[in-house]
Amino acid sequence: MVAGLVPVLLAALSLTPIFAIQQTPPSAPPAAAVFEIELPEFGLAPSAQGEIVINSPDANLIVLHVLRPHADVIDYDKIGASVNGQAAGLLTEIANGPRGKIVRVSLKRYPGYGLVAGRNTVEIHARNRRGREFYASFVLRTVTENRNQNFAYQVAIKDPKQQVPPELVLLEPEREIVLPSGARSHKARFAGVATAAGSVTQVTINGEPVALKRGTQVTLRGLGLVNESNRVSFDTFYTVAAGATQLVIEAKDSAGNSTQLVVPVRQSKEETPTFTGKKYALIVGISKFGNHAGGLYDLKYADADALALNKFLQTPAGGRFPAANILLLTNEQATLARLQQAMASFVTQAGPDDLILIFLATHGSPDPFAPQNLYFLTHDTNVDRMPETAFSMKDFQRLLGSNVRSRRMVLLVDTCHSAGLTGSRGEVSRGIINNLINLYAEKLLYQEEGKAVITSSDVNETAQESPKWGGGHGVFTHFLLEGMRGLADSNSDQAVTVGELFRFVRQRVRGATEFRQNPRMLVGTNENLALAAVPPGAAK
Repeated sequence: MVAGLVPVLLAALSLTPIFAIQQTPPSAPPAAAVFEIELPEFGLAPSAQGEIVINSPDANLIVLHVLRPHADVIDYDKIGASVNGQAAGLLTEIANGPRGKIVRVSLKRYPGYGLVAGRNTVEIHARNRRGREFYASFVLRTVTENRNQNFAYQVAIKDPKQQVPPELVLLEPEREIVLPSGARSHKARFAGVATAAGSVTQVTINGEPVALKRGTQVTLRGLGLVNESNRVSFDTFYTVAAGATQLVIEAKDSAGNSTQLVVPVRQSKEETPTFTGKKYALIVGISKFGNHAGGLYDLKYADADALALNKFLQTPAGGRFPAANILLLTNEQATLARLQQAMASFVTQAGPDDLILIFLATHGSPDPFAPQNLYFLTHDTNVDRMPETAFSMKDFQRLLGSNVRSRRMVLLVDTCHSAGLTGSRGEVSRGIINNLINLYAEKLLYQEEGKAVITSSDVNETAQESPKWGGGHGVFTHFLLEGMRGLADSNSDQAVTVGELFRFVRQRVRGATEFRQNPRMLVGTNENLALAAVPPGAAK
């Protein structure tokens, strides 16, 4: 079984929207907004603010404004909008208004367009009669963004004077608990936080109280919870008996209010799939860039990430990738032409029953002059000419779809949003303004069964790198490697699957970055596909 286990990691794109190019001198006044967003149901007036917090995802209407004077030379049919990466043309009605043109997006007109708990993106683009393009993106964050859609929640209010129930966030597990096949019981880890307007009196698992940490004992911060100053945390193990169908986690406050969270439990009927085909890997790490004009800065550890993964894949635990089947490109080797050639020829070597791994550690960014266009940056990228010198995500998608024949692929997309400044503790960000790279990495690169996409962070978040992670790595790749070496084997079956790896990496990255970086995943049919073998007796 060990010999058949292989990391299936297609595209750890350690991307990084990185720089913001100023098209006007610093002393020039800021350009007037072309677009604004309005949410009348939440009482939010028109605003050009890029990120807005809303009470819930239960919105029926989003109103976008195209402002004068630009609106006067923009025709109706040259205006388009998207919600969470999906074109919203069928949902929109456009009319004239006192300040320009008004675009009404009716979210409930068709299924699949509603907002979700968490982060939502709204984009609008327009072209005037002279051919000039305009674009803006807005991020709508719900106050319930920490609620996990895999769980059911129930709130009970006992005190009419205190209508705010406790808030309960379960950090682990992050999905249903699957008992190993044939097991009579399973010890599962439960970690999370709770807050209340007064104080949290207890947290229970199926009625059994768990130990709580309070005050200075609580080291995690930055979740953005209501009443966060009154937060408690817990981290414990609970034995789940065979035959259980659910577990109830409950938080109660001093007013008697409570919030329950229901975690489904099921018995596994599936064996961990093994892999017996050939294995190929394209591994790219770019820390040094040839052209630093326009704000492009070097990374510190992207090449180290690539080198470490290359070394691991050739070990027994990593699947024994033959060296001849790995194409490693770092720094000066990773030009646009070389990467395009690799995506056009090297990846075609993997047949339908083989495995292909593509790991790309570099910057990723919108074109600063046309931010609706997204790119992976190569060693020879000129940020003033990104269409000609950077790897377009759409081109990457096209080459992926036309040249990769393998039915087993996993894309690891490590992107961010930031100005790339060194933090107070030495972290460097791999990342720019309302960064939607990760959203579109999922939308464009996730294609069909057999393919999975794992991104390093959520919309508008920063992917970080620092010497404190493994002596010098991106935090995402550091925990990716740690998980594949065995720490992600949650059911102790000596194999690390795609699902196990993602949940391990997500949990560790969130904790290490104080919840400023939250990985995302679309797994397709690869949830139970083994990525790595765990040597017997490996430390957990």
